[in-house]
Amino acid sequence: MLRTLGVITALQLLTWTPVLACTGQVGATIFQDNFADDTGGWDETPPYSSVQPRTYVFALDATSTEYWALDLTFNATDGDYCMDVVLPPAIAANNQMYAELVFWAAVNYSSMMQVSLSSAGTVYLEKRVSQQFTTVASVQNAPGFNSAANAVNSLRVTVLSGTITIYLNGQTVKSIRAQEPTGVMFFGMGASDDTAVANAPQVKVQGFSVTAGK
Repeated sequence: MLRTLGVITALQLLTWTPVLACTGQVGATIFQDNFADDTGGWDETPPYSSVQPRTYVFALDATSTEYWALDLTFNATDGDYCMDVVLPPAIAANNQMYAELVFWAAVNYSSMMQVSLSSAGTVYLEKRVSQQFTTVASVQNAPGFNSAANAVNSLRVTVLSGTITIYLNGQTVKSIRAQEPTGVMFFGMGASDDTAVANAPQVKVQGFSVTAGK
């Protein structure tokens, strides 16, 4: 009987444990989180941004159009960053939802680089300096985008020797050169919409990982 229960328990754990869909990452693992608990070191801001077992949930409302969560206990500059995210459909034709992968970030969120994926399948590379964003590049109808309901999209960025390369579900979207910042850099994730509305659809991150990239 005990042996049978042990087998059942093992099968349940296999069922409950999500598999990170990010593929192709190389180098030693710097950080990995499947949000089984809240020990990952994320800067949570409940109820807008919080770990809910097996997912990290961004829940925007009528007072907020964007929330980020940096990891406060790990750092990386050069690296291979990837997150698996369930991105809901647009709220309206002129009100897209976005999932954001953040790197080269200051701990106070005043400066960062981020790659955003919209519900329409557009990928943006954006730079934030002194709390102001500039769009560096955008690619509409990004290759590999999965628009199916509840689909998991894997957004990945490699940052190596001053070159940023963006991937979506394993397909290359864009490469661009950029000057690397100095000092201690943080990484993280975020979610946003174009216009704040009550009860915006939740953006759910199912896994986040960072490797050395080489």
